[in-house]
Amino acid sequence: MTTSTAACRQCGRDSEVEVTARPLGSAESNDPHFGMPLLLVEKTAAGVLWPYNAAHLQALHDYAAAPLRERAGMSNGSMFSRLPQWMKLARNRVLLQKATARLIAKANAIR
Repeated sequence: MTTSTAACRQCGRDSEVEVTARPLGSAESNDPHFGMPLLLVEKTAAGVLWPYNAAHLQALHDYAAAPLRERAGMSNGSMFSRLPQWMKLARNRVLLQKATARLIAKANAIR
């Protein structure tokens, strides 16, 4: 727990407020810092896909489309090693590709 200074919008007075970080538990499609729901969320038969931004979405799409997934360097050192198991399974490649393609179309429509 830490404290931070915050200003009142009405009177302008500064006050110290306690700020605590807490895990979101089962709310996996929320931003981990602010707790707000993410905009790009796609439910699939295998699980929920929720990229944080366009670059994250493109990386997931490229991962799903890769014909060969090789490990390089440290184990558990990359984003891909930390993906949910359903995303890493070969049987879900097509499902993941279709879900990322739908999210890419949704992201392009928002712009």
